[in-house]
Amino acid sequence: MSRYERYDLGLVDYIHCEAIGEPGRRTFNITARSVRGETVVWMEKEQLYQVGVSLRQFLATREIPPDPAPFDSPPIDSPVPVRVEFKTGDMSLQHDPSSDVFTLVAADIPRDETDDEPLAEITFSFKRDQAEDIAKRSVAVVAAGRKPCPLCEAPMTPGESHFCVKVNGYNPTENPMGRENA
Repeated sequence: MSRYERYDLGLVDYIHCEAIGEPGRRTFNITARSVRGETVVWMEKEQLYQVGVSLRQFLATREIPPDPAPFDSPPIDSPVPVRVEFKTGDMSLQHDPSSDVFTLVAADIPRDETDDEPLAEITFSFKRDQAEDIAKRSVAVVAAGRKPCPLCEAPMTPGESHFCVKVNGYNPTENPMGRENA
C-alpha cells in the first residue's frame, strides 16, 4: 500500500508563486487552481529558484510546435474538488513537446514512520504562457529578499551585524565595503 494520496489537477487555469514574510524569514509557495481543485505547495527558496531556472531553460530550448496536440488530462479521481496544501520535499518538472504543456509533480516531505497520516503528491499542468510568467515571477520573488554581502555574497539581514568570512569574522557595519560603496 502506498503512503501517498495522489491528486491531479489537470490543466490549471491559475498558477502563481509568492514569498510571504520579511526578508530572511520568508516562506515560498506555488498556488495552482483548476476545476478539479486547488493546491498550495510550500517550498524552500532554492526550490522555487530552480523551478524558475528550469522553466527558462525549457522555454529557451524547446520551440512552440506549429500545431500543438490537445492535452489529455488524466481521468478525475473524485467528483469533489480537492484542496491540498503541504511542504514539498521532491519536485519534478516535465514538458510534453506534442502539446507544449508543462507538468509539475510535487510530493510531501516524508515524516517519521510512526505517523499514520498519508502523504500527498500533487500533479498539475500548465501552458507555455503560464510557464513564462512563473519563470519570470519565481526569479523576481527569490531576488527580492535580503541583499547579498558584496564580499562573501551571504545574505545580510537589515539591522543586524553581518559576520563576513572575507573580513575575518565580525563586521559591525551593514556594508562591509564601507559607506562610500553603499
